Amino acid sequence: MTIQQKHKEYYNRLSKLQGKYLNYFVAGFVDGESSFSVAMTRQKYPLLAKGWKWILNPVFNVYQHENNKDILLLLKDKVFKTGRIHRKTSPYNVFTYTIENNKTLHKKIIPFFNKYQLATKTEDFNKFSKIVDMVDKKTHLDMEGFKRIVDIAFTMNAQGKNRKYSKEYIYETLSDQFDTLRKSSETTRQNQ
Repeated sequence: MTIQQKHKEYYNRLSKLQGKYLNYFVAGFVDGESSFSVAMTRQKYPLLAKGWKWILNPVFNVYQHENNKDILLLLKDKVFKTGRIHRKTSPYNVFTYTIENNKTLHKKIIPFFNKYQLATKTEDFNKFSKIVDMVDKKTHLDMEGFKRIVDIAFTMNAQGKNRKYSKEYIYETLSDQFDTLRKSSETTRQNQ
């Protein structure tokens, strides 16, 4: 049996799962092979002296070796009907299923895992759910709300030990972002 035949057989067997059986399988699988996280990235922004601003990006990822990519296709095509699958840069033989659109997270991922609960990732999921809700309510658009989200995010996934930027660095570089944005919106209101 070739690898392609084996993958097709595996996908077909999983595709036969229906309703709650499929959903409970997905919850168990995600409990072991996923992450709920909040990426904090710097985005170019020429209006600021430093030339960039902070962006908060809640992300749901499921990881799988290329030999089992079919399970990611099942999640994308049959269960959640959204998201994208891409090859990870390192290790290269791993694929990632990703959903990072906040509305999709709010409408599909959060309700799914509220109904089909996780066993080991419950705490991170609850924090993730709270952050997605805060972003949906635009809490992140003022400095205090942004900091509250950063505080929560740094308590997730082993207290953010693999983060590129420290919480202190994010806080140190945050104030001019909100000062400039506030001044920009005040200028816009005055010109109307």
